[in-house]
Formats: sequence, structure tokens, C-alpha cells
Amino acid sequence: MAAATPAIAIRRAVEEGWQAFIRTPVPFVLFTTVLGTANLLCQLAIRFQQDQLLTPVGQPDAGAQLLLVIAWFCWGLSNLWLAVGLLHGASTALDHGRPRLRRMLRPDGRAMLRGAGTLGLVLLVLGAIARLAQASGWLLALIQPLLSWLPLLAGWAVTVYLATDQLLCLPISVLGQATPLGAFREGRRAIDPHWLQALGLTLVLILVVLAGFLGLLLGLVVALPVATCIQTAAYRQLFGIPAQWPLNSA
Repeated sequence: MAAATPAIAIRRAVEEGWQAFIRTPVPFVLFTTVLGTANLLCQLAIRFQQDQLLTPVGQPDAGAQLLLVIAWFCWGLSNLWLAVGLLHGASTALDHGRPRLRRMLRPDGRAMLRGAGTLGLVLLVLGAIARLAQASGWLLALIQPLLSWLPLLAGWAVTVYLATDQLLCLPISVLGQATPLGAFREGRRAIDPHWLQALGLTLVLILVVLAGFLGLLLGLVVALPVATCIQTAAYRQLFGIPAQWPLNSA
């Protein structure tokens, strides 16, 4: 891979991602509906089991504790399954192919493991930054209380910087088949020279998902695939994987 990477063309990524979605929206919507429903059921199960455990009825119910662990595991699994399936579908659509619901529903265990490891690593680093900022703020409050907010502000800035740097960590690990550490490093290497464009793209993706939330479940089953297609289009730009069809083709 070349040392220099091209800049992120945000408008082009949005156009490519949107066109990839509207060419074959049905598989994306059906897949998101199926996995989104499974995710919602897991959340309801988690809430129910937590209520059961919080009810003071003597000794904690071991069965309820086990069901709570299973519900949390299934919730995480459904999130990974959704992300990996949408990434595969988006990559196929950007190659002017037709995503197949059966293919998207087929679990890709290795990709899900890589994605889980990558997300876990990013969350671990972000969590360590937050803890360090809190500890530094507490220590500084003992010395000079008026300056105790400085470490928290610095921690927030580093968190935003690093989260933007890892905008493409999932496509790199799932589609690029990179290890978690490799995806982390490659994301930083590729995005650092174009950090401001990556921040702009991050804001665009947030706005797309927020617009989906405004439409409740019906909006999300469209917003999540569209956001994934845009993210995948940006990944292909940055890593020199050209689209296989012209933007203005019918």
C-alpha cells in the first residue's frame, strides 16, 4: 500500500453511498429489520432480567443471572452481525452487484471476531483516556481546584481525535481483513493526514443516523444501511478501491 493516501471527498462518498443503497434497497431494509428486531428483543430481555434481579426476593436468582448474561451476549452478537452484514452488502452494492439477503444473513464468524476485537481495542483505549483524564482532574483539584477542568477538556479533545481516527476501523477489519491492532494502526495512518475531512464525514454519518432516529424504527432501517454505504464508499476512496460503475449511471 502506498505511503500517501488520497483525501476523503465527502460529497462523493455520500453520492456513491446513496446510489449504492437506492439501487437495491430491499435487501438492506429487510436485513436491518431482521437484525434490528433481534437486537430489540435482546434489549427487552436484558431489561426484564435486570428488573428480576433488582426485585428483593431473598437470594439472587442464578437462572436470571445466567439469562441476563446470555441476553447481553446475544445483544452484542446481533450488533456485530448487523454491522458485518451491512458492510458486506455495501461493498457488493458499490461494485454494482446485487446484495443478497441470504448472503447478508449468513454469519461470517471470522469477520465478526475481527470486528469485535477491533471495537474492543478502540473502546479500551478510549476508556483508558477517560480514566486518565478523570484521575488527572482529581489530582489537579487537590492542588489548584480552578484548573481541575483542564484534564477533562484535554481528555475530551483526545477522545474526539481518536474516535475520528478510527472512523473506518470496522471496514478495515471486516473488508480489509486486518487484525484488530492492524486495523487500529492502519486507521490512524490513513486518516491522520485527512483528519478534518474525516471529522466532517463523521458529522455527516451522525446526522444520517439521527435523521433515522427521528423516523423511529422505520427511519433506522433506512438510515443505518445508508450510513454504512457512505462509510464503505469513504473506505474505498481512502484505500484506492475504485467503484466499478460511473456515478451518473442509471
